[in-house]
Amino acid sequence: MIFGQDNLENNSNGLTVMAIMASPRKNGYTAKLLGSLLREFPKGTNFDIVNVYELNPVPCNACGYCKAGNGCTKKDLEDFWVRFENADIIVFATPIYFMGVPAPFKALIDRFQRYYEARFRRNMKNPIEKHRKALLIVTSGSDGEIGYEVIKHQLLQAFSVLNIELCGVTLAKNTDKCGVDNTDVDRARALYWKVR
Repeated sequence: MIFGQDNLENNSNGLTVMAIMASPRKNGYTAKLLGSLLREFPKGTNFDIVNVYELNPVPCNACGYCKAGNGCTKKDLEDFWVRFENADIIVFATPIYFMGVPAPFKALIDRFQRYYEARFRRNMKNPIEKHRKALLIVTSGSDGEIGYEVIKHQLLQAFSVLNIELCGVTLAKNTDKCGVDNTDVDRARALYWKVR
């Protein structure tokens, strides 16, 4: 169970929100803020919760397959890609690890290469036709401003070929000393209004 997932209502007839959780701590600070945000969505929202540590994407090894054709030689994410492409809103929640994202999340970001190649090598205007909105929650044990900017820019680079618009971001810093407080929770919850 992740961040009180049992308290989230699912209904496959509503809006689909994919939450990509990049922390190994299922009940840590990142999970707490993500859960606070997701509980803001109305009844009828369909939640697709993805923990990248459980997804465990195989890293891209630049084999070149996606330069010539759609897809990837690695088949571990086939189900994920279908869900990812069909989500209406994608929420990314990650701690900062050495000015970047944790390794499994970085492996997932690198696997977006298939869409980059489709756009720029194979001249597909929108490798993913459906426009989606995204939100970003970042937590940091220390100040975290530089790492936060690195992560934000890294995702914006990927979003340029994923037909994703980044609508709202928040950073909870100094969690090693203070944890997350009500202000952090309120900022995470307020992200909902950025995609409403």
